[in-house]
Amino acid sequence: MALQAAGCFSVVLECVPAPVAAAVTSTLQIPTIGIGAGPFCSGQVLVYHDLLGMLQGPDHAKVAPKFCRQYAQVGNEINRALRKYKEEVTNGSFPDTLHSPYKISANELDGFVNELQKLGLSNAASAACVAAGKAEADNNHYASVAVAAGG
Repeated sequence: MALQAAGCFSVVLECVPAPVAAAVTSTLQIPTIGIGAGPFCSGQVLVYHDLLGMLQGPDHAKVAPKFCRQYAQVGNEINRALRKYKEEVTNGSFPDTLHSPYKISANELDGFVNELQKLGLSNAASAACVAAGKAEADNNHYASVAVAAGG
């Protein structure tokens, strides 16, 4: 009641026995939001990682909240996707030109490289030129693939 009097707009009741949550909810004029507090709160919340079964490791099973029902088990699929992402970043296949959409014109690149060189950043200037060359080669490759595919 002190929280309500202090101006709180709601109260979260976490890991509270249902009868206690019912008593608190019936006493307050502000909403109670339950997480592991039974069905008698004004509303319910769950951590979506738990609800979706995102964390599937053996250690998570030891600490998963007992009050949470898993509506899916997407953790294995998420782990598969993260492993694939790591593999592609490590082997250099991601990001490719298709996933690097921000372009720089030849004139802008020349100006950028010149400014880098003026600042004594010749390694940075070289890196920009190498990256621009790779991007151009990738663009040519994707253009030829599109033509071959009838695009």
